[in-house]
Order: sequence, then C-alpha cells, then structure tokens
Amino acid sequence: MSSFFWRIFLSAWSVLFITLALTGAIAYLIPTPFDGEEKGKISARVGALIARDLRRELAVNPAVNFAELVAQYDLDLAPIQTIYVLGPDGRDLQGRPLPKEVAALVSAGGDPVVTARSISRRLYVEHEDLAGHKVVGLMGFFPLGNGVMKPGVRALLPLIALLVSVTIASLLAGFIARPVRQLRLAGQRVASGDLTVRVAPTVGNRSDDIAKLARDFDIMTEQVDALLQSRHRLLRDVSHELRSPLARLQALLSIQRQSANSSDMPRIDRMERELERLDVLIGEILHYSRLEATDTVNRHATDLVDLIQTIVDDAELEVETQGKALALKVPKSYVVRVDSNLIHRAVENVVRNALKFTGDDSTVTVALRIENQDVVIAVADRGPGVPEDQLDQIFEPFFRIGDGRNTQSGSGGIGLAIAQRSLRLHGGSARAMNREGGGLCVELRMPVGDVLRLNSVEDESD
Repeated sequence: MSSFFWRIFLSAWSVLFITLALTGAIAYLIPTPFDGEEKGKISARVGALIARDLRRELAVNPAVNFAELVAQYDLDLAPIQTIYVLGPDGRDLQGRPLPKEVAALVSAGGDPVVTARSISRRLYVEHEDLAGHKVVGLMGFFPLGNGVMKPGVRALLPLIALLVSVTIASLLAGFIARPVRQLRLAGQRVASGDLTVRVAPTVGNRSDDIAKLARDFDIMTEQVDALLQSRHRLLRDVSHELRSPLARLQALLSIQRQSANSSDMPRIDRMERELERLDVLIGEILHYSRLEATDTVNRHATDLVDLIQTIVDDAELEVETQGKALALKVPKSYVVRVDSNLIHRAVENVVRNALKFTGDDSTVTVALRIENQDVVIAVADRGPGVPEDQLDQIFEPFFRIGDGRNTQSGSGGIGLAIAQRSLRLHGGSARAMNREGGGLCVELRMPVGDVLRLNSVEDESD
C-alpha cells in the first residue's frame, strides 16, 4: 500500500484515540453537580424534579388535581426514558398502559424503592410526600443503545471501526495518490524526451490543489516543448542558410586552387579541410533536427553483427596507421527488426568517438550482449574518461567538457546526441560510465522484441 494510505489511516486512528483520551480526562475532571445513590443519572434527576414540583403544589393546595398538573409535563421521552405518575390505585394518571417492569412494581407492594431495585436497575421511584402517588421512571437507552450494548455487538465495534477506517483511508489515499502517480509517470515520460504528455485530462473536473498542479505541469511541459521546438527550428534554419554560402566558398576555393602557386597550396588545403569539417557539422545538425522532429522508425530485419562488423572494418582502415586497434566480442549472428540506418549511424558515431580519444597503442572494444530481453552494444576505450558529474551531459548537443575530449570531435559535439536520439526512437537509451584503469564505456541499450535469428557463438577478433 502507498504511503498516503498509511498516513491517512494512522492519522484517523490518532485523532480517534486522542479525542477519546481527552474526552475521558476532561469528563473525569468535571465535578458532578449532585451526589447520592442516583449520582450521574440524568433520567433520575428529571423524575426528582417532577416529584419536587408535585410536592410544592400539594403544600399549597392539598386538593390539587394531579391529572391536570401532570398533563403539563412531557413524560414520554422514549427511547431515553419514560416517566409514569401513578395514582394511589396504581394506574397511570395519563391512562397509558404500564410496561411489565412498572406493573410488577405496582403489584409487588412493600417499599417501592427497595422493590424497584429488585425488579430492574432501569426503574427508579419517588413516592414520599406525594399523597399516595408515585413518580416512576423507566430508563431506556440512548439511540442505538440497545444494539450497541449487546455483548456480541460490543466485540464487533473495533472490527467495524477498523474496516470502515481502512475503506475510507483507501478511498482517500486513492483520491490523492492517483493524480500524483499520473504526475510521476508523466514526469518520467518527459525525462525520456516525450513532451506531448498531458496530465490535466486525467484529473477530470477536479478543482483542488492537485488538479491545479496537474494543469501547471501541462503548462510547463508546453512551454518546454515550445522552447525545444524553437531551438530545433533555429538549428535547422541556420544550417540550411549556411549550406548556400558554404557551397559558394567551396566553389571559390576550387577556382583559387587552379590559379594558386605552390606556396599557397598548404593554406588552400587547410581551408578545404575546414570547409569539409564545417560541411560535416552542418550535415550532422540537419540530421539531428530531423531525428528530433520524428517519432517513428522504419524497422526491418537487420543482422546487428554484420552491421557492427561493417562499422569496425571501415574504422580499422582509418586508424591502422595510428597504432590503435578494435576488438569485437559479438555472437556469430543476431537478427532483429530495427531501423538499420539509425542504428548504424548511432554505433558508428560512438565507435569513432572512442577511437578519437583512446590512447595510442590501445584497443577499443565493441561488444554485443543480451540483458533482460534488451540488446546492449557496448563500446569501451582507454581514453581520459569523463568527470562523473558530466557523464549524462555528454549526450546533449554541443556539450563540451573541460579536458581533451572537447576539441577533437569531428561531429562538433553532436555525434553522441544523434546516437542517443536514435536509441530513444527504438525505445532504448544510451549511457556512459568511466572504466576502471581509465577510459570510457558507452552502452547503447534497446528492447529488441522478437529475435528473428540468433547464433550465440561469440566471435572475438582484434
């Protein structure tokens, strides 16, 4: 059960026990206004007051008509009590039938007070100085008293109280916790990149603080979504605008190369390399903007092992003169349904990033494994690593860290962002962790659904 339930449940019982304890303590401290055998019995006091009034009338007028006098009182206070004023003949002056306890008192004779005690504790009698009349009270119960005072019912009271409190606490906890749970799930979806989620429709017509929080959450999400969309449009528009002058610069550089002398060629070559680098960066920005604008992938049967092997073969040709190597740890075959273009781009970006930063004469390891029905592609290098507090930030576009990993990236700091977005489109994620002994390991994880073919014999090569 949720913490809301226990807090509400314990709070309700705490209120009950504290109320009972304070009520008992205060009631014990309040002095009783009268003493005697009938101490504390309000019903007995009512009968005593009626008897006192009758005595006063007798003292003034011994021939008073008791029937007329008694008619002024409301004697039927059922179910709390009923008062009977009996004449010397034992009949009720108002002509009401006598209940069995009162009838037994009339027929028994003797001292009325003693007889009443022997018949029932519910009877009390006033008879002195009343000219043979008796004021007889028959105490009943407060509403529900008959049922509550039964021994079996008394035993059920704690159980009923427990069941009622559990039910009410559960309903109240659900009333509070359900929208909070929706907010938490929505927050997780927003954290994973889904800014289309809205919470206000799930709270219905509620107008309490939780509903206001849900609406504020939706407003916040809409504003964040608008800001991100504005950023994506800016990146896309700027990239498109840069393409035209970049193409003109490349054309002018090509013309200049034809007429340049040999002393100018190193500078022209350098400008050409920088223009090519700028062209790659613009292409990456446009590709990332397209990925951010879509939420679908074109899945088809893909052998991830062949895909990784192709990337490694191409990368080895580029680094074979740098003293760096790649090692594969993959099955013979692993065919699943993915978007091969997106996964190829993601893995290639991570592998090339690792090769740039791994140390000389070191090996970059590329492994594929299965964990809890997820496929994990891990790329590990022996480079400088990343500060622990910045491991999550390296997947943000254009993020730079304050060490050697910030200037060498050919993709201008957007390659890992593309890799993460590609994995998220497949329902997966990307994360980085520092390795013991130095270096960084980037894991690309995604659910694979149905595996079309798997040959689990591992292939290791350098």
